[in-house]
Amino acid sequence: MGLQNPDELEKCFADITNIGVDHWSPHMTNPSNTSGTEPNATEPEQCDRDAPEDEVGGNYVDTSQFEQESPVNPNGKRPPTRVDDKGKKLKTGTTALIQEAVLSIATSANSYALNKEGKYSISEVMEHVVSCGAEVDSNEHFIATELFVKKEQGEIFMTLSSESRKNWLTRKYNAKYGN
Repeated sequence: MGLQNPDELEKCFADITNIGVDHWSPHMTNPSNTSGTEPNATEPEQCDRDAPEDEVGGNYVDTSQFEQESPVNPNGKRPPTRVDDKGKKLKTGTTALIQEAVLSIATSANSYALNKEGKYSISEVMEHVVSCGAEVDSNEHFIATELFVKKEQGEIFMTLSSESRKNWLTRKYNAKYGN
């Protein structure tokens, strides 16, 4: 199926011509009409095939003006501008206060982390697990490896008497796995 209403399309677009001169982009310094004359809408311009590329329809087009340096950077950003703020005071006092406060916070965080580590290491707690009668492949030893990843559970275990430690581990295993 071809074009619909070709006669009406010709009427609508009859005065539109493209000779390459009427195109303009923001990078060019002057708008499109460089020759100062409008192309005649009733007579389509003839392009001489033997004419040089800069000469279209008998009119010489000066392309040198389109090849000028653009004031816009090629990456599309504004050119850098330097602003001298000689009137502003340096805020050295405020900077020193902020640095001091940050250092104080960091010191507090380090001391808190050291205190939070707990009294007993995992290896110490696991030695007590074996000494209370929980053999390495037993259920009590297995539940101890899961529980004592958390420091609090290890501290609870260490507060118990040596007789009740194995019973506590057995109850923890039964509570979790239902045996």
